[in-house]
Amino acid sequence: MLRSQRRLTPSYQQIVNEMRQEGITAADMQRVFRQWSRGAENVHLLKKDTQRKYLQPSYAQKLLEYLKNKQTENPSFFYAVQLNDDGRIANFFWTDCQAIVDYACFGDVVSFDTTFETNKFEMPFAPFVGTNHHKQPILFGASLIYDESSESFNWLFQTFLTAMSGKQPATIFTDPSAEIIKSVRLVFPNSSHRLCLRHICHNAVKHLNHVICNHPEFLSDFKRRIYEERSVTFFDLKWKELVNAYNLDGNDWMNNLYAMREKWAAVYSRDSFYADMMTIQNAEGTSDALKNFRRKLCLPEFLEEYEKCITSFRQNELEADYNSRQTSPVPYVPDLPMLKTAAESYTRNLYSHFEEEFKKLFTLSCSLLSQDRTISTYKLTPLNSEEEAYVVFNSEDTTVSCSCRMYECTGMLCKHALRVLNYSNIFTFPSHYVYKRWTKYAKAGLFGCRNNSQSGNGSSMLRCARISQKMHSVALRYSMSEKALQFLESGVDKLTCEVENLLSHINLNGNGNDTGQSSGFCNGAMAESLGHSESMYSEGA
Repeated sequence: MLRSQRRLTPSYQQIVNEMRQEGITAADMQRVFRQWSRGAENVHLLKKDTQRKYLQPSYAQKLLEYLKNKQTENPSFFYAVQLNDDGRIANFFWTDCQAIVDYACFGDVVSFDTTFETNKFEMPFAPFVGTNHHKQPILFGASLIYDESSESFNWLFQTFLTAMSGKQPATIFTDPSAEIIKSVRLVFPNSSHRLCLRHICHNAVKHLNHVICNHPEFLSDFKRRIYEERSVTFFDLKWKELVNAYNLDGNDWMNNLYAMREKWAAVYSRDSFYADMMTIQNAEGTSDALKNFRRKLCLPEFLEEYEKCITSFRQNELEADYNSRQTSPVPYVPDLPMLKTAAESYTRNLYSHFEEEFKKLFTLSCSLLSQDRTISTYKLTPLNSEEEAYVVFNSEDTTVSCSCRMYECTGMLCKHALRVLNYSNIFTFPSHYVYKRWTKYAKAGLFGCRNNSQSGNGSSMLRCARISQKMHSVALRYSMSEKALQFLESGVDKLTCEVENLLSHINLNGNGNDTGQSSGFCNGAMAESLGHSESMYSEGA
Protein backbone atom coordinates (compact mmCIF):
# COMPACT_ATOMS: atom_id res chain seq x y z
CA MET A 1 0.00 0.00 0.00
CA LEU A 2 1.27 3.46 -0.87
CA ARG A 3 2.04 5.79 2.01
CA SER A 4 -0.46 8.31 0.66
CA GLN A 5 -3.20 5.64 0.78
CA ARG A 6 -2.57 4.72 4.40
CA ARG A 7 -4.70 6.43 7.04
CA LEU A 8 -4.63 5.48 10.71
CA THR A 9 -8.24 6.28 11.55
CA PRO A 10 -9.39 7.04 15.10
CA SER A 11 -11.19 3.69 15.27
CA TYR A 12 -8.05 1.81 14.21
CA GLN A 13 -5.99 3.82 16.70
CA GLN A 14 -8.40 2.98 19.52
CA ILE A 15 -8.22 -0.72 18.67
CA VAL A 16 -4.42 -0.58 18.55
CA ASN A 17 -4.29 1.14 21.95
CA GLU A 18 -6.64 -1.42 23.51
CA MET A 19 -4.65 -4.32 22.06
CA ARG A 20 -1.41 -2.81 23.33
CA GLN A 21 -2.88 -2.46 26.83
CA GLU A 22 -3.76 -6.17 26.71
CA GLY A 23 -0.14 -7.00 25.89
CA ILE A 24 -0.75 -8.05 22.28
CA THR A 25 2.41 -7.74 20.19
CA ALA A 26 2.70 -5.72 16.98
CA ALA A 27 3.11 -8.89 14.90
CA ASP A 28 -0.06 -10.42 16.40
CA MET A 29 -1.96 -7.18 15.77
CA GLN A 30 -0.98 -7.35 12.12
CA ARG A 31 -2.26 -10.92 11.86
CA VAL A 32 -5.59 -9.91 13.40
CA PHE A 33 -5.99 -6.95 11.03
CA ARG A 34 -5.15 -9.14 8.01
CA GLN A 35 -7.87 -11.60 9.00
CA TRP A 36 -10.41 -8.82 9.56
CA SER A 37 -9.56 -7.14 6.26
CA ARG A 38 -9.37 -10.39 4.25
CA GLY A 39 -5.81 -9.85 3.05
CA ALA A 40 -2.72 -7.79 3.77
CA GLU A 41 -3.42 -5.51 0.82
CA ASN A 42 -6.59 -4.27 2.54
CA VAL A 43 -4.97 -3.43 5.89
CA HIS A 44 -4.96 0.36 6.28
CA LEU A 45 -1.98 0.53 8.61
CA LEU A 46 1.60 -0.63 8.62
CA LYS A 47 3.33 -2.71 11.27
CA LYS A 48 5.09 0.38 12.60
CA ASP A 49 1.66 1.96 13.28
CA THR A 50 1.08 -0.79 15.85
CA GLN A 51 4.54 -0.16 17.31
CA ARG A 52 4.23 3.61 17.78
CA LYS A 53 4.21 4.78 21.36
CA TYR A 54 3.33 8.32 22.40
CA LEU A 55 3.49 10.15 25.66
CA GLN A 56 0.12 11.23 26.95
CA PRO A 57 -0.48 14.94 26.19
CA SER A 58 -0.09 15.86 29.87
CA TYR A 59 3.21 13.96 30.07
CA ALA A 60 4.43 15.50 26.83
CA GLN A 61 3.70 18.95 28.24
CA LYS A 62 5.54 18.10 31.45
CA LEU A 63 8.57 16.93 29.49
CA LEU A 64 8.56 20.12 27.41
CA GLU A 65 8.37 22.19 30.60
CA TYR A 66 11.28 20.20 32.03
CA LEU A 67 13.38 20.85 28.91
CA LYS A 68 12.49 24.55 28.81
CA ASN A 69 13.35 24.94 32.49
CA LYS A 70 16.70 23.24 31.92
CA GLN A 71 17.39 25.71 29.12
CA THR A 72 16.41 28.65 31.33
CA GLU A 73 18.91 27.44 33.93
CA ASN A 74 21.61 26.99 31.29
CA PRO A 75 21.25 28.75 27.90
CA SER A 76 23.59 26.25 26.22
CA PHE A 77 21.15 23.41 26.96
CA PHE A 78 19.97 21.91 23.66
CA TYR A 79 16.72 20.10 22.95
CA ALA A 80 14.66 19.20 19.90
CA VAL A 81 11.25 17.66 19.32
CA GLN A 82 9.71 16.15 16.23
CA LEU A 83 6.03 16.28 15.40
CA ASN A 84 4.18 13.62 13.44
CA ASP A 85 1.50 14.02 10.75
CA ASP A 86 -1.17 14.64 13.37
CA GLY A 87 0.81 17.34 15.16
CA ARG A 88 1.61 15.11 18.12
CA ILE A 89 5.09 15.17 19.61
CA ALA A 90 6.72 11.96 18.46
CA ASN A 91 10.42 12.16 19.30
CA PHE A 92 12.48 14.04 21.87
CA PHE A 93 16.21 14.67 22.09
CA TRP A 94 18.17 16.68 24.65
CA THR A 95 21.70 17.32 25.85
CA ASP A 96 23.49 19.90 27.99
CA CYS A 97 26.70 21.89 27.95
CA GLN A 98 28.79 19.39 29.88
CA ALA A 99 27.69 16.56 27.59
CA ILE A 100 28.66 18.67 24.56
CA VAL A 101 32.10 19.30 26.06
CA ASP A 102 32.44 15.63 26.98
CA TYR A 103 31.64 14.71 23.40
CA ALA A 104 34.30 17.13 22.13
CA CYS A 105 36.82 15.22 24.29
CA PHE A 106 35.55 11.65 24.21
CA GLY A 107 33.13 11.50 21.27
CA ASP A 108 35.43 9.23 19.28
CA VAL A 109 33.30 6.26 20.35
CA VAL A 110 29.53 6.28 20.94
CA SER A 111 27.13 3.56 22.02
CA PHE A 112 23.47 4.00 21.07
CA ASP A 113 21.07 1.72 22.92
CA THR A 114 17.32 1.41 22.30
CA THR A 115 16.65 -1.46 24.70
CA PHE A 116 15.41 0.73 27.57
CA GLU A 117 11.61 1.11 27.83
CA THR A 118 10.58 3.72 30.34
CA ASN A 119 6.83 4.04 30.75
CA LYS A 120 3.55 2.18 30.49
CA PHE A 121 3.44 2.93 26.76
CA GLU A 122 6.88 1.30 26.43
CA MET A 123 8.29 4.36 24.68
CA PRO A 124 12.00 3.57 24.23
CA PHE A 125 14.56 5.68 26.06
CA ALA A 126 17.62 5.73 23.80
CA PRO A 127 20.75 7.28 25.35
CA PHE A 128 23.98 8.17 23.54
CA VAL A 129 26.73 6.85 25.80
CA GLY A 130 30.52 7.09 25.70
CA THR A 131 33.48 6.36 27.94
CA ASN A 132 35.73 8.94 29.58
CA HIS A 133 39.45 8.90 30.43
CA HIS A 134 38.75 6.76 33.50
CA LYS A 135 36.82 4.19 31.43
CA GLN A 136 33.64 5.35 33.16
CA PRO A 137 30.35 5.69 31.26
CA ILE A 138 29.30 9.22 30.27
CA LEU A 139 26.07 10.47 28.70
CA PHE A 140 26.31 12.53 25.52
CA GLY A 141 22.57 12.93 25.06
CA ALA A 142 19.20 11.30 25.60
CA SER A 143 16.09 10.65 23.55
CA LEU A 144 12.58 9.29 23.74
CA ILE A 145 11.39 7.85 20.43
CA TYR A 146 7.91 6.86 19.37
CA ASP A 147 8.85 4.16 16.89
CA GLU A 148 11.98 2.36 15.77
CA SER A 149 11.73 3.34 12.12
CA SER A 150 14.48 4.59 9.84
CA GLU A 151 12.66 7.96 9.65
CA SER A 152 12.86 8.40 13.42
CA PHE A 153 16.49 7.29 13.57
CA ASN A 154 17.41 9.57 10.67
CA TRP A 155 15.93 12.54 12.50
CA LEU A 156 17.50 11.56 15.81
CA PHE A 157 21.01 11.03 14.42
CA GLN A 158 20.88 14.26 12.40
CA THR A 159 19.73 16.14 15.50
CA PHE A 160 22.53 14.61 17.54
CA LEU A 161 25.05 15.77 14.93
CA THR A 162 23.56 19.27 15.01
CA ALA A 163 24.00 19.42 18.78
CA MET A 164 27.59 18.19 18.49
CA SER A 165 28.64 20.67 15.78
CA GLY A 166 28.69 18.02 13.07
CA LYS A 167 31.43 15.87 14.61
CA GLN A 168 30.99 12.20 13.68
CA PRO A 169 32.30 9.49 16.02
CA ALA A 170 35.12 7.24 14.86
CA THR A 171 33.02 4.25 15.91
CA ILE A 172 29.38 3.84 16.84
CA PHE A 173 27.96 0.76 18.58
CA THR A 174 24.27 -0.08 18.22
CA ASP A 175 21.93 -3.01 18.64
CA PRO A 176 21.46 -5.13 15.49
CA SER A 177 18.38 -3.41 14.07
CA ALA A 178 18.02 -3.22 10.29
CA GLU A 179 16.50 0.28 10.59
CA ILE A 180 19.38 1.53 12.75
CA ILE A 181 21.96 0.02 10.41
CA LYS A 182 20.33 1.84 7.50
CA SER A 183 20.26 5.19 9.34
CA VAL A 184 23.84 4.91 10.58
CA ARG A 185 25.00 4.30 7.03
CA LEU A 186 23.15 7.45 5.90
CA VAL A 187 23.94 9.88 8.75
CA PHE A 188 27.35 8.63 9.92
CA PRO A 189 29.06 7.66 6.65
CA ASN A 190 32.53 8.35 8.08
CA SER A 191 32.01 6.25 11.21
CA SER A 192 32.82 2.60 11.70
CA HIS A 193 29.56 0.87 12.64
CA ARG A 194 29.84 -2.02 15.08
CA LEU A 195 27.09 -4.15 16.60
CA CYS A 196 27.10 -4.39 20.38
CA LEU A 197 28.30 -7.83 21.48
CA ARG A 198 26.29 -7.63 24.68
CA HIS A 199 23.10 -7.43 22.64
CA ILE A 200 24.25 -10.32 20.49
CA CYS A 201 24.88 -12.45 23.59
CA HIS A 202 21.44 -11.57 24.96
CA ASN A 203 19.83 -12.41 21.62
CA ALA A 204 21.67 -15.73 21.61
CA VAL A 205 20.00 -16.60 24.91
CA LYS A 206 16.62 -15.76 23.38
CA HIS A 207 17.06 -17.51 20.02
CA LEU A 208 19.14 -20.49 21.16
CA ASN A 209 17.52 -21.18 24.50
CA HIS A 210 16.83 -24.80 23.50
CA VAL A 211 20.55 -25.32 22.91
CA ILE A 212 21.55 -23.67 26.19
CA CYS A 213 19.07 -25.80 28.15
CA ASN A 214 20.62 -28.99 26.79
CA HIS A 215 24.21 -27.71 26.74
CA PRO A 216 24.89 -25.19 29.56
CA GLU A 217 28.46 -24.73 28.32
CA PHE A 218 27.28 -23.41 24.94
CA LEU A 219 27.08 -19.75 25.98
CA SER A 220 30.68 -19.74 27.20
CA ASP A 221 31.82 -21.33 23.94
CA PHE A 222 29.75 -18.82 21.97
CA LYS A 223 31.32 -15.85 23.78
CA ARG A 224 34.82 -17.19 23.17
CA ARG A 225 34.10 -17.37 19.44
CA ILE A 226 32.68 -13.88 19.04
CA TYR A 227 35.64 -12.39 20.94
CA GLU A 228 38.21 -14.39 18.95
CA GLU A 229 40.93 -11.96 17.80
CA ARG A 230 43.75 -14.03 16.33
CA SER A 231 42.88 -14.01 12.63
CA VAL A 232 39.92 -14.16 10.27
CA THR A 233 40.94 -17.66 9.19
CA PHE A 234 41.13 -18.85 12.80
CA PHE A 235 37.78 -17.20 13.59
CA ASP A 236 36.09 -18.96 10.65
CA LEU A 237 37.58 -22.29 11.72
CA LYS A 238 36.42 -21.94 15.32
CA TRP A 239 32.96 -20.74 14.24
CA LYS A 240 32.48 -23.84 12.08
CA GLU A 241 33.60 -26.02 14.98
CA LEU A 242 30.99 -24.33 17.20
CA VAL A 243 28.21 -24.79 14.64
CA ASN A 244 29.08 -28.46 14.08
CA ALA A 245 29.52 -29.25 17.78
CA TYR A 246 25.99 -28.06 18.60
CA ASN A 247 24.26 -29.09 15.34
CA LEU A 248 23.43 -25.51 14.36
CA ASP A 249 24.26 -25.74 10.67
CA GLY A 250 20.64 -25.12 9.65
CA ASN A 251 19.82 -22.54 12.32
CA ASP A 252 18.60 -19.35 10.62
CA TRP A 253 19.61 -17.04 13.46
CA MET A 254 23.18 -18.36 13.54
CA ASN A 255 23.44 -18.18 9.75
CA ASN A 256 22.17 -14.60 9.65
CA LEU A 257 24.52 -13.63 12.47
CA TYR A 258 27.50 -15.12 10.65
CA ALA A 259 26.52 -13.25 7.47
CA MET A 260 26.91 -9.98 9.45
CA ARG A 261 30.17 -11.04 11.15
CA GLU A 262 32.17 -8.11 9.78
CA LYS A 263 30.03 -5.76 11.90
CA TRP A 264 30.46 -7.57 15.21
CA ALA A 265 33.29 -10.10 15.30
CA ALA A 266 36.26 -8.79 17.28
CA VAL A 267 38.70 -9.98 14.64
CA TYR A 268 37.12 -7.57 12.13
CA SER A 269 37.45 -4.53 14.41
CA ARG A 270 41.19 -3.99 14.07
CA ASP A 271 40.93 -1.01 11.75
CA SER A 272 38.71 1.11 14.00
CA PHE A 273 39.26 2.79 17.36
CA TYR A 274 36.73 1.61 19.94
CA ALA A 275 38.28 2.76 23.25
CA ASP A 276 37.90 -0.73 24.75
CA MET A 277 34.09 -0.38 24.62
CA MET A 278 33.85 -3.67 22.73
CA THR A 279 34.79 -5.72 25.79
CA ILE A 280 31.94 -7.50 27.55
CA GLN A 281 33.12 -6.02 30.88
CA ASN A 282 32.77 -2.46 29.59
CA ALA A 283 29.41 -3.14 27.93
CA GLU A 284 28.01 -4.82 31.04
CA GLY A 285 29.36 -2.00 33.21
CA THR A 286 27.49 0.59 31.15
CA SER A 287 24.35 -1.54 31.21
CA ASP A 288 24.54 -1.88 35.00
CA ALA A 289 24.95 1.90 35.35
CA LEU A 290 21.70 2.39 33.42
CA LYS A 291 19.85 -0.62 34.82
CA ASN A 292 17.16 1.46 36.55
CA PHE A 293 15.90 2.60 33.15
CA ARG A 294 14.85 -1.00 32.46
CA ARG A 295 12.07 -0.63 35.02
CA LYS A 296 8.61 0.61 34.06
CA LEU A 297 8.75 4.27 35.06
CA CYS A 298 6.17 6.99 34.70
CA LEU A 299 7.52 10.27 33.35
CA PRO A 300 8.20 12.03 36.69
CA GLU A 301 10.04 8.93 37.92
CA PHE A 302 11.96 8.72 34.66
CA LEU A 303 13.10 12.37 34.85
CA GLU A 304 14.10 11.93 38.49
CA GLU A 305 16.08 8.81 37.61
CA TYR A 306 17.72 10.59 34.67
CA GLU A 307 18.88 13.43 36.93
CA LYS A 308 20.23 10.93 39.47
CA CYS A 309 22.04 9.00 36.76
CA ILE A 310 23.75 11.93 35.08
CA THR A 311 24.66 13.46 38.47
CA SER A 312 26.15 10.15 39.57
CA PHE A 313 28.18 9.80 36.36
CA ARG A 314 29.62 13.29 36.74
CA GLN A 315 30.29 12.96 40.45
CA ASN A 316 32.17 9.72 39.76
CA GLU A 317 34.30 11.51 37.17
CA LEU A 318 35.07 14.40 39.54
CA GLU A 319 36.15 11.96 42.24
CA ALA A 320 38.28 9.98 39.78
CA ASP A 321 39.84 13.23 38.50
CA TYR A 322 40.71 14.25 42.04
CA ASN A 323 42.12 10.81 42.86
CA SER A 324 44.23 10.74 39.68
CA ARG A 325 45.65 14.24 40.12
CA GLN A 326 46.20 14.22 43.87
CA THR A 327 47.55 10.69 44.28
CA SER A 328 50.05 8.63 42.32
CA PRO A 329 50.28 4.86 41.90
CA VAL A 330 53.45 3.09 42.96
CA PRO A 331 54.84 1.20 39.93
CA TYR A 332 55.69 -2.39 40.68
CA VAL A 333 59.18 -1.55 39.33
CA PRO A 334 59.58 1.91 40.92
CA ASP A 335 62.71 3.03 39.09
CA LEU A 336 61.67 1.98 35.58
CA PRO A 337 61.29 5.19 33.49
CA MET A 338 58.52 3.76 31.28
CA LEU A 339 56.28 2.88 34.23
CA LYS A 340 57.11 6.16 35.93
CA THR A 341 56.01 8.14 32.86
CA ALA A 342 52.84 6.05 32.55
CA ALA A 343 52.01 6.64 36.23
CA GLU A 344 52.53 10.39 35.82
CA SER A 345 50.48 10.60 32.62
CA TYR A 346 47.60 8.13 32.74
CA THR A 347 44.59 8.27 35.02
CA ARG A 348 44.73 5.80 37.89
CA ASN A 349 42.39 3.34 36.20
CA LEU A 350 44.24 3.46 32.89
CA TYR A 351 47.59 3.06 34.61
CA SER A 352 46.31 -0.12 36.27
CA HIS A 353 45.36 -1.51 32.85
CA PHE A 354 48.70 -0.48 31.38
CA GLU A 355 50.70 -2.04 34.22
CA GLU A 356 48.81 -5.34 33.83
CA GLU A 357 49.63 -5.33 30.11
CA PHE A 358 53.25 -4.42 30.86
CA LYS A 359 53.65 -7.40 33.21
CA LYS A 360 52.63 -9.75 30.39
CA LEU A 361 55.65 -8.80 28.27
CA PHE A 362 57.77 -11.09 30.44
CA THR A 363 55.69 -14.08 29.32
CA LEU A 364 56.64 -13.57 25.66
CA SER A 365 59.55 -14.94 23.70
CA CYS A 366 60.94 -12.50 21.12
CA SER A 367 62.81 -13.54 17.98
CA LEU A 368 64.18 -11.34 15.20
CA LEU A 369 62.83 -12.35 11.78
CA SER A 370 64.38 -9.69 9.54
CA GLN A 371 66.22 -6.38 9.61
CA ASP A 372 66.57 -3.68 6.96
CA ARG A 373 68.58 -0.71 8.20
CA THR A 374 66.42 0.83 10.95
CA ILE A 375 63.42 -1.45 10.37
CA SER A 376 63.26 -4.71 12.33
CA THR A 377 60.53 -7.36 12.30
CA TYR A 378 59.98 -9.60 15.32
CA LYS A 379 57.90 -12.66 16.09
CA LEU A 380 56.33 -12.79 19.56
CA THR A 381 55.11 -16.05 21.06
CA PRO A 382 53.59 -16.53 24.53
CA LEU A 383 54.92 -19.33 26.70
CA ASN A 384 52.81 -22.49 26.38
CA SER A 385 50.70 -20.98 23.59
CA GLU A 386 50.54 -20.72 19.81
CA GLU A 387 49.09 -17.18 19.67
CA GLU A 388 51.75 -15.52 17.55
CA ALA A 389 52.06 -11.78 16.91
CA TYR A 390 54.38 -9.84 14.63
CA VAL A 391 55.89 -6.47 15.46
CA VAL A 392 57.69 -4.02 13.17
CA PHE A 393 60.02 -1.62 14.99
CA ASN A 394 61.73 1.48 13.58
CA SER A 395 64.71 2.42 15.73
CA GLU A 396 65.08 5.80 14.00
CA ASP A 397 61.82 7.31 15.29
CA THR A 398 60.93 4.69 17.94
CA THR A 399 57.69 3.69 16.19
CA VAL A 400 56.28 0.24 16.65
CA SER A 401 53.42 -1.55 14.89
CA CYS A 402 51.89 -4.84 16.04
CA SER A 403 49.73 -7.27 14.11
CA CYS A 404 47.27 -7.42 17.03
CA ARG A 405 46.43 -3.72 16.43
CA MET A 406 45.71 -3.09 20.10
CA TYR A 407 47.09 0.45 20.07
CA GLU A 408 45.05 1.39 16.99
CA CYS A 409 41.88 0.00 18.61
CA THR A 410 42.29 1.05 22.24
CA GLY A 411 45.00 3.72 22.36
CA MET A 412 47.23 1.67 24.66
CA LEU A 413 50.41 -0.20 23.73
CA CYS A 414 50.13 -3.99 23.76
CA LYS A 415 52.39 -6.49 25.51
CA HIS A 416 53.96 -7.41 22.14
CA ALA A 417 55.04 -3.85 21.36
CA LEU A 418 56.25 -3.37 24.93
CA ARG A 419 58.29 -6.58 24.69
CA VAL A 420 60.02 -5.37 21.52
CA LEU A 421 60.77 -1.97 23.08
CA ASN A 422 62.23 -3.72 26.10
CA TYR A 423 64.21 -6.11 23.84
CA SER A 424 65.56 -3.06 21.97
CA ASN A 425 66.68 -1.41 25.24
CA ILE A 426 64.03 1.33 25.00
CA PHE A 427 63.13 1.85 28.66
CA THR A 428 61.52 5.28 28.39
CA PHE A 429 57.93 5.74 27.24
CA PRO A 430 57.85 7.13 23.66
CA SER A 431 55.84 10.34 24.06
CA HIS A 432 53.92 9.79 20.80
CA TYR A 433 52.30 6.70 22.35
CA VAL A 434 50.93 8.50 25.40
CA TYR A 435 47.40 8.94 24.05
CA LYS A 436 46.01 12.17 25.54
CA ARG A 437 42.49 10.76 25.69
CA TRP A 438 43.55 8.44 28.52
CA THR A 439 45.59 10.96 30.51
CA LYS A 440 44.79 12.93 33.65
CA TYR A 441 44.54 16.10 31.56
CA ALA A 442 42.43 14.78 28.69
CA LYS A 443 40.31 17.94 28.73
CA ALA A 444 43.22 20.37 29.02
CA GLY A 445 43.38 22.92 26.21
CA LEU A 446 39.82 22.27 25.08
CA PHE A 447 38.54 25.68 26.10
CA GLY A 448 41.21 27.51 24.17
CA CYS A 449 40.86 25.53 20.96
CA ARG A 450 38.77 26.60 18.03
CA ASN A 451 37.75 24.48 15.09
CA ASN A 452 37.63 26.63 11.98
CA SER A 453 35.54 24.05 10.17
CA GLN A 454 32.67 24.72 12.53
CA SER A 455 30.38 27.56 11.69
CA GLY A 456 27.09 29.12 12.64
CA ASN A 457 25.07 27.98 15.60
CA GLY A 458 26.96 24.74 16.14
CA SER A 459 30.23 26.57 16.74
CA SER A 460 28.54 29.18 18.97
CA MET A 461 26.90 26.44 20.99
CA LEU A 462 30.18 24.59 21.51
CA ARG A 463 31.98 27.77 22.57
CA CYS A 464 29.19 28.58 25.01
CA ALA A 465 29.26 25.00 26.31
CA ARG A 466 33.01 25.19 26.87
CA ILE A 467 32.73 28.37 28.91
CA SER A 468 29.72 27.09 30.87
CA GLN A 469 31.48 23.84 31.68
CA LYS A 470 34.67 25.63 32.71
CA MET A 471 32.79 27.93 35.09
CA HIS A 472 30.78 24.99 36.41
CA SER A 473 33.97 23.03 37.16
CA VAL A 474 35.55 26.01 38.92
CA ALA A 475 32.44 26.53 41.05
CA LEU A 476 32.35 22.85 42.04
CA ARG A 477 36.03 22.85 42.89
CA TYR A 478 35.71 25.75 45.34
CA SER A 479 32.20 25.01 46.63
CA MET A 480 33.51 23.78 50.00
CA SER A 481 34.98 27.17 50.87
CA GLU A 482 32.65 30.11 51.49
CA LYS A 483 35.58 32.53 51.23
CA ALA A 484 36.70 31.05 47.92
CA LEU A 485 33.15 31.23 46.53
CA GLN A 486 32.80 34.88 47.52
CA PHE A 487 36.10 35.65 45.80
CA LEU A 488 34.94 33.74 42.71
CA GLU A 489 31.57 35.51 42.60
CA SER A 490 33.27 38.90 42.90
CA GLY A 491 35.57 38.00 40.03
CA VAL A 492 32.65 36.86 37.86
CA ASP A 493 30.80 40.14 38.52
CA LYS A 494 33.90 42.11 37.54
CA LEU A 495 34.42 40.01 34.41
CA THR A 496 30.75 40.46 33.45
CA CYS A 497 31.13 44.25 33.53
CA GLU A 498 34.27 44.06 31.39
CA VAL A 499 32.52 41.84 28.81
CA GLU A 500 29.53 44.20 28.70
CA ASN A 501 31.91 47.09 27.98
CA LEU A 502 33.59 45.02 25.26
CA LEU A 503 30.25 44.21 23.61
CA SER A 504 29.18 47.87 23.78
CA HIS A 505 32.43 48.89 22.10
CA ILE A 506 31.92 46.29 19.35
CA ASN A 507 28.33 47.43 18.72
CA LEU A 508 29.31 51.12 18.63
CA ASN A 509 31.78 50.34 15.88
CA GLY A 510 29.03 48.69 13.83
CA ASN A 511 30.46 45.21 14.13
CA GLY A 512 27.95 43.30 16.18
CA ASN A 513 29.58 39.98 15.42
CA ASP A 514 33.37 40.07 15.42
CA THR A 515 33.70 36.40 14.44
CA GLY A 516 31.54 36.56 11.34
CA GLN A 517 29.25 33.95 12.89
CA SER A 518 25.85 34.03 14.49
CA SER A 519 26.22 35.29 18.05
CA GLY A 520 23.05 33.67 19.31
CA PHE A 521 21.12 30.46 19.02
CA CYS A 522 18.14 29.84 16.81
CA ASN A 523 14.61 28.96 17.80
CA GLY A 524 12.25 27.81 15.15
CA ALA A 525 10.70 24.98 13.21
CA MET A 526 12.18 22.92 10.44
CA ALA A 527 10.40 20.49 8.15
CA GLU A 528 11.66 16.92 8.25
CA SER A 529 10.73 13.74 6.44
CA LEU A 530 8.51 11.82 8.85
CA GLY A 531 5.42 12.20 6.74
CA HIS A 532 4.88 15.95 7.06
CA SER A 533 6.47 16.07 10.49
CA GLU A 534 8.20 19.06 11.97
CA SER A 535 11.41 19.27 13.93
CA MET A 536 11.59 22.04 16.47
CA TYR A 537 15.06 22.86 17.72
CA SER A 538 15.82 24.97 20.74
CA GLU A 539 19.47 25.69 21.37
CA GLY A 540 19.22 28.46 23.90
CA ALA A 541 17.83 31.95 24.03
